[in-house]
Amino acid sequence: MDKDVKQTIDELNRFLRGRYMGLHQYEQLILRTKDPELKEMLQKFQHHAKLGATKVANRIRELGGEPVDGAGILGEIRLWWQKLQDKSDNIVDILHDAYVGENRYGIHMSHEMVSGDIDETSAKLIDEILEEDQMRVDQIKQRLRLVGVDV
Repeated sequence: MDKDVKQTIDELNRFLRGRYMGLHQYEQLILRTKDPELKEMLQKFQHHAKLGATKVANRIRELGGEPVDGAGILGEIRLWWQKLQDKSDNIVDILHDAYVGENRYGIHMSHEMVSGDIDETSAKLIDEILEEDQMRVDQIKQRLRLVGVDV
């Protein structure tokens, strides 16, 4: 396998691990909320995040690689730690956690993960996914403003 293709596959798999962490995060947020409207919004966001993860996995296969199937050991440890923490079911707290997860981890860290040299098609795919993430962040910010929190 060409060195550049292998590097792209490795970068995409790192990105995919982060996507799986985000999906788990959404699952935890959905379980915490008792507000039906918020639950529906988070489920919709999770669904769109799953579609993005599927696109990345498919791109890895197109390149001849094997996509990862989870968040990795460090990701699983982080998810386990989050489950142990006592989390509030308050709407503001859930929205804040969703905002931090999407903005800090979903966009900024994901962008850094794939900042290396990847092919144009893969870069375009990642950019599209990160644009969708930004739209979710904007919706979360809007919802936070509705409950009186300015971010």
